[in-house]
Amino acid sequence: MTSAALTVGSALVAFGPLISIFFMVLYPKAQLVIIVTTAAFFFLLSGVGASIVWWLFALVQLDGVVAVLLPGVLAQFMGRCSFVALYHRVEKVIRLSLEEEDARANGSVRQHNSTTDQDLAEYDENWTAAAKLRLQLNDASCGVAAGIGFGGMHAIMLYGSLLASEAGNAGVLYQDSCPMIPSLAQSAVVALCYSVMDIFWMLLTFFGMRRRLLYHRGREFEDNIRGFGAYMGNSRSGGNLALLFVLISHLGSSVVTTLTSLDGGCVVSLPLLVVLTLVTGYTFWAGTARIYMPPENSNESISRTASRISAAAAGDVTDDSDPVTHYRAE
Repeated sequence: MTSAALTVGSALVAFGPLISIFFMVLYPKAQLVIIVTTAAFFFLLSGVGASIVWWLFALVQLDGVVAVLLPGVLAQFMGRCSFVALYHRVEKVIRLSLEEEDARANGSVRQHNSTTDQDLAEYDENWTAAAKLRLQLNDASCGVAAGIGFGGMHAIMLYGSLLASEAGNAGVLYQDSCPMIPSLAQSAVVALCYSVMDIFWMLLTFFGMRRRLLYHRGREFEDNIRGFGAYMGNSRSGGNLALLFVLISHLGSSVVTTLTSLDGGCVVSLPLLVVLTLVTGYTFWAGTARIYMPPENSNESISRTASRISAAAAGDVTDDSDPVTHYRAE
C-alpha cells in the first residue's frame, strides 16, 4: 500500500509552496484572493479551448507531438494575455472612479473653506483606504496572485487526479520511464516546476502587456533603460520580447516533459525541467527586476498621490497635476 509519508510528502512538494504563498501573502487581501480565483477560472477556460482543438484534430486524425503540445501551450498563453487584458480594463475603471472622486472631493474642499475637522477626518480616512487599495492592486502583487491562481489550477489538473487515485492503492506505482522513482514523487516535481514557472510566466505577461499598453498610444517611459541582464526594456519591443519568452519557454518545457515517454526518460527530463525553471526565474529577475513596476505603480507615485490628497484635505491645493499622468494609458 502506498505509504502515508509518500502521499503526504509528494502532496507537499507539489502544492506546499503555492499554499504557503497564498495564505501568508495573498489571503489577508480580499482583492488579491479575487484575482487568484479569476486567474484559476481563466486556466480552466484555456483548458476548454485546448480540448476543443484536440477534439477537432482527432476528427481529422491529426496526431503527433506538435498536434498535442501546440494547442495547450497557445491556449494557456492566450488565457494569460486575456486575463491581463481584463485586469487592465478593471484597473482603468477603478482608477477613473478614484480620480473622479478625488476631483469632486478637491472641488468640495476649495468651495467650502470652513470644512469642519470631522469632515476632514472622514475625507482623510476614505482616501487612506483608497491609497491602500491602489497599493495592493499593482503589477507585482497582482502578477503573483494571478500566477498562484493559474499555476495552482494547473498543478491540480496535472497532479491532483494521480494523487487521489494513488492515495489508497495497494502498491506503489512506477513507470517504465522512471523505474527508480515512484510516480507520485516524479509527478510532484513536475507539478512544482510548472507551478513555479506559471508564476514567473504570469509576471512576465503582466510586464509585456503593460509595456505594449503604455507604448500603444505613443507613450514611452522617459528613462528607457534596459533590464539588469539587458534582455528586455521599457518599450513595446521589450514587452513583445517578454511575451515571446513566455511562449517559447512554455513550449520548451512541454517538449522536455515528452521525454518521459521513453524508457528511463525521467533521468533527462526532470533535470532539464528544473534547469528551465531556474532559467525562467533568472530571466524574469535579470530582465525586469529594475524596471518591472511602471511609474504609476511605483512607491514614489503612490506617495505623491497620498501627499496631494492630504494637501487637498487641508485645503491647500494649488496644483493637481500628476508628473506621471502622461505615462498612463487612457
